[in-house]
Amino acid sequence: MELLRFDDAGSNSPRRKKSSRGMLAVGLVATLFGISSAFASSTITINGDAPIALGQGVTAVTACDESITIAPKTTMSTKSGEPVFYLETITVTNVDTRTTVAGVGCGTKIFDLQVFYDNPAVAYTCTQLNNAGGVSVAGGAVITSSCTGSTISFTIPVSGTLGLGVNPAFEIPFADGPGTFGYITLVSRDAI
Repeated sequence: MELLRFDDAGSNSPRRKKSSRGMLAVGLVATLFGISSAFASSTITINGDAPIALGQGVTAVTACDESITIAPKTTMSTKSGEPVFYLETITVTNVDTRTTVAGVGCGTKIFDLQVFYDNPAVAYTCTQLNNAGGVSVAGGAVITSSCTGSTISFTIPVSGTLGLGVNPAFEIPFADGPGTFGYITLVSRDAI
């Protein structure tokens, strides 16, 4: 008597033929879902079809230091139910604040910054820029600045003053400044 013999054991249930109809149905449903998803994504509108300018240019023209970096920072805010981009700050970094040594050093130089828009280029006026006043330096010190016409001017302190190192960051704040601009220029000049 063999109670547990599994080999050569026959099955009492009838075998079914494998059908490809089920696989075709699954493939058809997946294809229709993929196509309908692709068509649905083309109906989404962003920013009310208004263009978003994210590729601003920056131009630095300084004789006192060739490694200065300028970085604009924009922020998005919802005003009147519409999302709008605003210029929040422009940060000027890698400024050599030593007095001129072998032609390099921006200490005591005046920086003139302008923000341009449109084609041909037109500079934003001080009123349009909404400059929040003052230029803050790394460490929290605020240095005197002015905005005349379309130019924001500030004097670079010499390293060692205000507790500055050699390459501090200078931050120019704006109160909801224009978020769309073409490029920024920064020019150094001697104090008068």
